[in-house]
Amino acid sequence: MSARALRVTQVFVACALLAVFATGCGDDDAPDAGIVDGGRRDGAPSDLLCEVEVVYRASGSTPRVFVAGSFNAFSMSADPLFDDGTGSYRRTLLLAPGLYAYKLYVDGDGREPWRFDPGNAYRVYADGLENSGLRVEDCSRPALVVTSAAGTRDAARAGRLDAVLAYDARRGAALASASGELRVSATWRALTASELTTTPSGVEVHVAGLADGKYTARVTATSTSGAVSESVLLPIWIEPAQFSWDGALLYMIMADRYRNGDTANDGTSPDASPGAGWAGGDLQGITAALEDGSITDLGATALWISPFNTNPTNTYLAADDFHRVAGYHGYWPTSARDVDARLGGPDALRAMVAAAHARGVRVLMDFVVNHVHEDHPYVSAHPDWFSAGCVCGTDGCDWTARRLDCLFRPYMPDVNWRVPAAQEQFLADSLAWMEEYDLDGFRVDAVKHVDESAVTNLAVRVRERFETAGTPVFLMGETAMGWDSSAGPSEGGNVENYDTISRYIGANALDGQFDFPLYYAGALQFLRDDAGRGMLHVDYWTRASQWRYPAGAIMTPYLGSHDTSRFLSLQSDPGRATNQWDNFPATPTSSEPYDRMYLAFGWLLSLPGAPLLYYGDEHGEPGGADPDNRRVMRLPAELSPLEGAQRMRVSALGRARAALPGLRSHAYRALLVTDDLWIVARGEGADLVIVALNRGASAQTTTVPIPRDVADEGRALTDALDTATTLTVRRAALSMALGGRSVRYLH
Repeated sequence: MSARALRVTQVFVACALLAVFATGCGDDDAPDAGIVDGGRRDGAPSDLLCEVEVVYRASGSTPRVFVAGSFNAFSMSADPLFDDGTGSYRRTLLLAPGLYAYKLYVDGDGREPWRFDPGNAYRVYADGLENSGLRVEDCSRPALVVTSAAGTRDAARAGRLDAVLAYDARRGAALASASGELRVSATWRALTASELTTTPSGVEVHVAGLADGKYTARVTATSTSGAVSESVLLPIWIEPAQFSWDGALLYMIMADRYRNGDTANDGTSPDASPGAGWAGGDLQGITAALEDGSITDLGATALWISPFNTNPTNTYLAADDFHRVAGYHGYWPTSARDVDARLGGPDALRAMVAAAHARGVRVLMDFVVNHVHEDHPYVSAHPDWFSAGCVCGTDGCDWTARRLDCLFRPYMPDVNWRVPAAQEQFLADSLAWMEEYDLDGFRVDAVKHVDESAVTNLAVRVRERFETAGTPVFLMGETAMGWDSSAGPSEGGNVENYDTISRYIGANALDGQFDFPLYYAGALQFLRDDAGRGMLHVDYWTRASQWRYPAGAIMTPYLGSHDTSRFLSLQSDPGRATNQWDNFPATPTSSEPYDRMYLAFGWLLSLPGAPLLYYGDEHGEPGGADPDNRRVMRLPAELSPLEGAQRMRVSALGRARAALPGLRSHAYRALLVTDDLWIVARGEGADLVIVALNRGASAQTTTVPIPRDVADEGRALTDALDTATTLTVRRAALSMALGGRSVRYLH
């Protein structure tokens, strides 16, 4: 049966449905099914077939359950599942290694019979329709299965990696030997005989004496027949306190625009429009910033870096079809796995990641899933892997309505994730990037422009490979949406805004996404003193972000990014802040824009989730729209006194976030909110932090009610930003003085 059968929405008995599609009824009549021996397919030698079990847990009435897929021509009656007596229906198939599309056909429970396998999140398309994806591994090779694995650190700061792996013989050949290696910084070394041992049931890894940092063990097993297993990775961290992505502070760097660490690899683009060519920044420059403390001084605990892939040598027309842009930004991949030499190449990437890990800083690669550049070798070798379409943003080609079939530019072919071969190759590339360069996750670009299955499958494969030792990988997405200012969080256009972002978040999807509605509804309200858009408004939309996204989502609020005009210029020079190519916004000469931005950071860095700090915003870099918002980073010595002071106080906010668990928690309680004041309790008990912001230009003295379940009478709270200030709870209240446009983090 063709996969078109999966379109059926009415409930029929199996034979009736088969008749609708003219395919007959029963195993003997299913064309090309080739069903023998409980699922073994004719045409493949028996020694090349592998057992794979499909399980369906029924609820309610007892149904008849079948598995229909590309292995049996989507026959809905060829492969029945049988109740094992517990309500679980099972079927063991014999299939050659590979990827198969399938769905379950459940007849008799009163619901749509064709359905995804609820126990398998993986997806694959067949005949243009989405199915569950059955990945059959090569059973001629043994396997290692992680039973337990962890990294620990004792009171003497000595770290250990301990793991137990069970041996799965599969074909019956016993375990003969095992081998392994350990990545220490950017170098692999062999595990010693005392660190890697075999047991009657498998393999054990015990490595002691590890200093703080990240380590990955890679282990394989060999059977007595000489077959070698796929390697198992065991990534762990040794560090003083357990890290959580929920509470991290992300620092976004556009590598070419950050710092030039090696002038010998500088790229050139003489025909690029001003501001749109290569500028010389590289991975060596990021390493230097890690080593001199420029990044860790900000309290940053993770880096998001623009794509590393090699990009084209030529320039290409921007969206205005006039200005020319080079691939300095990294979003036009012309290779699958090569690190652009103009960014320093592979060795520079390894060194940069090692420098970050030595300081407890995680590294995210910006992974482009939607498109490649037309010069990418996959385009010429596999043209069927890509889709044509209209150009996003042109007439009749809305960015959201046509999100799956519009091209960013004509020279950026869209990846067709519905082609299984394309899907598997791009997923293999993603795994290769993470393993080769010891990355900690991905920032996934342009999420809404690819099928949901692309995101699901990326999450499944990455977590299978890299979370074996319990170290979480972070998958952060970008689904660009807006904010409907005329409606509430569950009204009007905000239904689409929140729901579109949320649809890609979950246990088998992204960990979180950028909080676009909060950028417009919250962050931008710090720019001016608009009536009705004060702290009451900001608090309302801040609280909306706590409940409007899926439970457990790690959202990323932000003040600016490589896709927005610089926050400082939106405030100080709004008439020119959206200019791209000339008449750029000027550097402010008064303190007010910096004060407003500092206040906005005081709010941002006290929010739950993983907020973003865009490079240069820490000192208040001016800039218009892309590419003027991507100016070359200036060193501290090049900053004005106003900028230098801004950097110091924003860094203090970031370090306070890193030091105070309450600022990273999800416990959030408004204590006193007015048009100018935002005073909230973050965290609870010993981790309590009272965040107090005064948006107004004038100083205020106020009394803040402190309920007993927030803080006990007599509790003293010291300002993390001004340690000379300590306030005490008296009569269930705090009396505090707040300077104009000021921030307090009382703990």
